[in-house]
Amino acid sequence: MQEESKTPNRLPPKLRRRSVSQQVESISRATPMRPKRSYSVGEGTRIEENDPFLDVNENQISDIESLLEAEQESGVVSNIKPEMEWSEKLNNALSITLIVLEQVITSITFLLPESLINAFTKLSRFIFSHFKTNDKKYDDFVSKSTASLIEDDVLGKVERLRKQQNFTQICEQHGFKEESHLVHTPDGFKLTLHRLKPENNGFKSNGKAVYFQHGLLMTSDVWVVMLDKDDNLPFRLCELGYDVFLGNNRGNKYSNKHEKYNSDRTEYWDFSIDEFAMYDIPSSIDYILKLKQIPSLTYIGFSQGCSQILSSISINNDLNEKIERLILIAPATTPKGLKNRLLNSIINFDPTLIYMLFGRKILMKSVMFWRKITYPPMFVKLIDLPNDLLFNWKSRNINIMQKLVSYYHLYSTTSVKCVVHWFQIIKSKKFQMYQQKDYFQPFQYPTNMTINVRKLLIIYGMSDSLVDIDILVGQLPDFKHMLFTQVKEGAVVGRKHLVDNLEIDVEDMEIEDSSLSELRVFGIADHEHLDLLWGERQKSNVIDNVIEFLE
Repeated sequence: MQEESKTPNRLPPKLRRRSVSQQVESISRATPMRPKRSYSVGEGTRIEENDPFLDVNENQISDIESLLEAEQESGVVSNIKPEMEWSEKLNNALSITLIVLEQVITSITFLLPESLINAFTKLSRFIFSHFKTNDKKYDDFVSKSTASLIEDDVLGKVERLRKQQNFTQICEQHGFKEESHLVHTPDGFKLTLHRLKPENNGFKSNGKAVYFQHGLLMTSDVWVVMLDKDDNLPFRLCELGYDVFLGNNRGNKYSNKHEKYNSDRTEYWDFSIDEFAMYDIPSSIDYILKLKQIPSLTYIGFSQGCSQILSSISINNDLNEKIERLILIAPATTPKGLKNRLLNSIINFDPTLIYMLFGRKILMKSVMFWRKITYPPMFVKLIDLPNDLLFNWKSRNINIMQKLVSYYHLYSTTSVKCVVHWFQIIKSKKFQMYQQKDYFQPFQYPTNMTINVRKLLIIYGMSDSLVDIDILVGQLPDFKHMLFTQVKEGAVVGRKHLVDNLEIDVEDMEIEDSSLSELRVFGIADHEHLDLLWGERQKSNVIDNVIEFLE
């Protein structure tokens, strides 16, 4: 019998059942009948019709199929699947066609003369100017010339922030000074840490440090591009006296150096989430603690930045003592997959095929090309459309003027291998290390056994297709005190207090002993992934909760 979870009242019953392989084993001992279907087990083992591994009759096959379906939904078993049907093959063929078509269009566009591209830009501006919206400032943006935009206070700020080329310029636009620090990893990468030192910006230091880590295909820029200075969490914390550090993953535009390899070498891009966990996160944290001469700091991660710290702690247990408080915003450790069935088929591609389509270096390098030549409102559409198709994100909580700035600073480079790693996690429904070969069993990050951070805050959007809060909480250890809150339009609509996994019916629970472990989970209704970075209610949903948790 499979060992039951240590947190039974946080996990659905399906997660505590016997595995399919155990069910199959018990059935095979009970009957001599042979199967009449073919299944693929794991990544490389196939049960054929006459395979002696499994002997079942028709009724028991039906039972197994029901069990497979139920447990695949729950996430216990993900790599036992029926043979590929013709519809799946068609989806695969169409997906490959779309990928190749995008590459062909990009190549053709790259060869077009600049005069023709400028003509298309003018045509786009003309078309957009004839479609009025409910946002007068946006209508002015698409109808005015660049020179006229700069003269307007709001539109000029949008245009200036959009055109800033790096973190330093963005901070200067908001009236802040930053420092850049270089972190060396054991495997030779050189990472850039941006620092907002309170003393350099006219504020008194409280002696504490906060470390921010961005998500997939991002940089530290994403934390500081809100139009209103006070809506940028790093600036708010700096004003409160925190020494703020913002990390950058290997391979993005700020961390593109290596002691041995140039970024045009395939060896340079041979990294996945594992390298972030083993090298980048520990090296950055150790650098900050040594620089500040302090024993611990607060870590704030967004999306993949949450996955990086959880995986890093699980294999670097000494980080538990180096992190005083842990804040996870939109944490995606085991995403469910893509919403579009056609595009979701890409996840099931063999890694060899993915590498053949995208190469083994930079993922979607063409995005930077399109960003450079595309009329800004059109570029917003080019981001919104795939977000809707892939993740069902409508981004209605992000103001269109904010999108003009944020989307321009959204994308940076990462490795194709990193995305292949995510596909493996989605397909297996397990938070695991990169799987080199089908016949090798990947190591699962032991987050529920090794993480011992005493104070943890989770903020997630309840409409975020990438976050499954039940799975995430199940991947965490037990906490003495737990508070689950659901918020809608600034009002609390649901709250549950748990002490030792027992529900306590109190309106507001004070934790007398600050040394006891505490988990707070805030679910924001009608909010998606990027809303927690750039949404109109980001201040009340994220910033205020973070400051309350810290103070």
